[in-house]
Amino acid sequence: MQSISTIQKIKGSLTYEALWRTIVQKSFYEFVKYFWDTIIAEQPIWNWHIRYLCDELQVIGERVSQLDRGRRDEYGKPVLERLDKLYDYYIFNVPPGSSKSTIVSEMYPIWCWTLDATQRFICGSYASTPAEDIAEKCYNIFHSDKFRRLFPEIVKNSSGGKTHFKNGLMGERYTTSTGSGIAGIHAHQKIIDDPMSPHLAASKLERTRSNKWVSETIGSRNVDDAISTTIIVMQRLHDMDTTGYLLKKQGLRVHHICIPAEISKDVKPAELSAYYVNGLFDPIRKSKERLIIKKVELGSYGYAGQMQQRPSPEEGGIIKSHWFHIVNKALPMPIEASINFQMDTAYTSDTDNDPTAVLPYYVLHNNLYITHAASVWKEFPDLLRWLPEYVRGRGYKSSSMIHVEPKASGKSVVQTVKDGTELNIIESKPPTEDKVTRLHRVSPKIEAGRVFLHEGAWNESFINQVTSFPNAEHDDEVDCLTAIIIRELMNVDEFDYEEINEMI
Repeated sequence: MQSISTIQKIKGSLTYEALWRTIVQKSFYEFVKYFWDTIIAEQPIWNWHIRYLCDELQVIGERVSQLDRGRRDEYGKPVLERLDKLYDYYIFNVPPGSSKSTIVSEMYPIWCWTLDATQRFICGSYASTPAEDIAEKCYNIFHSDKFRRLFPEIVKNSSGGKTHFKNGLMGERYTTSTGSGIAGIHAHQKIIDDPMSPHLAASKLERTRSNKWVSETIGSRNVDDAISTTIIVMQRLHDMDTTGYLLKKQGLRVHHICIPAEISKDVKPAELSAYYVNGLFDPIRKSKERLIIKKVELGSYGYAGQMQQRPSPEEGGIIKSHWFHIVNKALPMPIEASINFQMDTAYTSDTDNDPTAVLPYYVLHNNLYITHAASVWKEFPDLLRWLPEYVRGRGYKSSSMIHVEPKASGKSVVQTVKDGTELNIIESKPPTEDKVTRLHRVSPKIEAGRVFLHEGAWNESFINQVTSFPNAEHDDEVDCLTAIIIRELMNVDEFDYEEINEMI
C-alpha cells in the first residue's frame, strides 16, 4: 500500500474520500486495515496470514460479484474466467485469537457490497449469541461514519436491525445459528463461523445435527447453484466435525486452507510453510511460551484440534502410533497358535452408521498378533453370508473361536450363525466400563510392545482409528482391540466357559 504522503502527491482531481474508496474497493486487505478501528480498540498485529486470508476471500468476492453473475453463454449457464477457483465450499481452519472472525465474518460481507451491493449473505454460528455478536460488529462497520463517507449510496435507504439488515441496493445480511430454519431466505454467499460448539463436538448426535444443517439446510439456500458458495471458518474438533464431514463427502468441490499454530504436515497449501518463523505461524500472538500454556489449558486433544487443526494429537491420543509393531506378513504363523476372531456387529449398509468390525488374531508368548482388520457395512442377510467366507479365508479352523460383543445385533448374529453353520461363535460378557476407560485400561499392554500387526494395507486405517480415539469417526475396531486384550492378555473372564464346553 502506498503511504498517505505518496498518495497525496498523485496528480489528479480525486478527493481524499474518492481516493480511499478506490483503494479499499480494489483490495480487501486495505479495507480491513482502513476499517479496523471501527470495531476493534486494540492495535492490530499484521501477521502474514491476515493478508493471505484477505487475498483468498477477495478472489471469492470478485467471483460472486454481479460482473461474473451477469456473464452467461447461449444456454444461460454462467461463464466464469476463474473455473479453477469455482468451489462449493471454502474451508478455513485457523487457530482462535487470529482475527479470523473479524476478517471473514465481520468485514468481508461489507467489502463485497463495495464491489456489488446486490450480494445477499446468510451468516451463522453454532449458537445465537456468537452469531449475534458477529452480526453487531458487521452492522457497526456498515453504519460507521467512515463507511458512510466512502459509500453513501450503499448506506442510503438501508433498513433492518443488526441481525437482518439490508443496504439500499438490494443486498442483505441475514443472521442464523446451527439447527435453525431459514425459510424463504437465499444467498449468494453463506458464511458459517464455528458451526459446532467445542464443548459438544464429542457428541455424535450434535455432530450429525451440525453437519446435516450445513450440508442440507444451508446447502439448499443458494440463489444460483453455479455461483453461490459456502465459506466455513472453524477450528478442528473431531474427525467428523464439519471440516472432516465435508472433506470426506464425495462429489463436493472443496478448497481447504489449514493454518496450524505450529508448522506440521497439515499446512495447506504446503507452500504456506515458508511463512512460518521458527516453526510458528504467528510468533507474536502465538509465541512458543503462549502455546505451551495453551497446551496445558486445553489438554492434548484440545490443543491438537484448536491450535494444530487436526482431530487428535499427531503422535496419537490415548494410544500412540509407535507403540504398535508391524511384522512381516510372509512369516509363517506358529503351529501352536490358533486364529480367533473378535466382532463388533451392526447390520446396515448405510455408511453414515457404524460398520461391523472383525479382528482376526492369535496369542503367542503373552503377545497379541492381529492378522487383519475388516470394517464392513452389510444388511443382516449379507452379513451372515459374508462372515463364514471371511473367517475361513483368514485362518479359521476347528479350534478357532469367534467372540461377539453382546449388543442387540450381536445376539442375533450369534444365534443365527450357531443354528446355521458349524462355526464356533459365542457372546462375550457385556463390558462394564465405558470405551475410554477400557482403552486406558489396556494401554499399558500396547505401550509395552505386546501388540503386533501383520503387515498389510489395513495397518494405516486401523492405527489411525485407534490413535484418533475418542475423536475417530468410528470406534468399532477399537472396541474389538480392547475386548481382545482384556480377555487374552489380562486374564479377565469375559465369556462363559460352560457355553464353550457345550459347543465343543
